[in-house]
Amino acid sequence: MVELEHVCKRYSGRDVLKDISLTLERGEFALLLGPSGAGKTVLLSILAGLASPTSGRVRIGGADMTRVAPERRPVTLVFQRHALFPHLTVYENIAFSMRARHMRGDTVRGRVGEMLAMTGLEEYAQAKPNVLSGGQCQRVAFARALASEAEVVLFDEPLSSLDNGLKAGLIADLKRLHRVRRFTALYVTHDPGEAAALGGRVFLLENGAATCSGTAGAATRFLKKSFEAD
Repeated sequence: MVELEHVCKRYSGRDVLKDISLTLERGEFALLLGPSGAGKTVLLSILAGLASPTSGRVRIGGADMTRVAPERRPVTLVFQRHALFPHLTVYENIAFSMRARHMRGDTVRGRVGEMLAMTGLEEYAQAKPNVLSGGQCQRVAFARALASEAEVVLFDEPLSSLDNGLKAGLIADLKRLHRVRRFTALYVTHDPGEAAALGGRVFLLENGAATCSGTAGAATRFLKKSFEAD
């Protein structure tokens, strides 16, 4: 579903990403781990179309998306901060991603209703983000991403600002949503515990190079060594 072919990214004469090649299968939930500054967000930005690689190709669903605009890619991104629109209700925040893809009418109403039910937010449909907890806001962000029916969902450390209790609940929610919707996902984190709880195949990113560790356990050992070295 997703292929990066020899992707490099250079900023100000520095190679942030060096010859990255990786593949995600359709419906796979994979993890991208690495210490701060490793280039994880840069890689997501290239997949989403928010940045262009210096060299290499991005393929999604078999199509070359290397120079395709973000709005024309079957990709959505869940940010580190939930990035909800404060002046819109929960309903309208979720609907926004669909309207941006030119969906209208009953399609929007039906899909938003489905996502509200799946995330347990029905009673907050007309609430504004300022009355929601951090965990509820992140559920809205998940619902907004999935409502668009993008085939690929990218997660840029969406739980990093939450405490461990909220994290555990949202990880369970996210795993359940993936079982139901079977979207292809790449989830960025630098938290070994989060990676172990989410499971899935793991790619390690360090000094601009990526390797596949295969398991969250191996990734956890890798990250612990990285943090000890720091």
